[in-house]
Amino acid sequence: MEKEGFFVETKEMVEQYVEDRLLLLKLQATEKAAKASSFIFITLAVSFISLILVMIISFIIGYYLSKAVGSYPAGFAILAGIYILLIFLLLYLNKKFIAKKIADTIVKFSFENKETFRNEI
Repeated sequence: MEKEGFFVETKEMVEQYVEDRLLLLKLQATEKAAKASSFIFITLAVSFISLILVMIISFIIGYYLSKAVGSYPAGFAILAGIYILLIFLLLYLNKKFIAKKIADTIVKFSFENKETFRNEI
């Protein structure tokens, strides 16, 4: 009869362990989702403010170049040419550096607590 009590107790311990592990996984997933959500929100807010700032600075530079060359269309065309060059530069660098850096950051973010998780097991 002792064996039955041992197996029942062991079964309950295993069930409790599985429940605890599932709870731990849920908590870790929730933490990562919360961090990702806050990161996305902050990134969008900073990007929006940066976009407005770049637009204002672009108007200032466009008017300055217009005064320097004596023509509004020519001044803004020079500025547009500069932005087109920047776009091509970013597209070129994207293939070499930027995409890899973003992928590395996402992987680091996903597995930031890997050692802590291993120590808890």
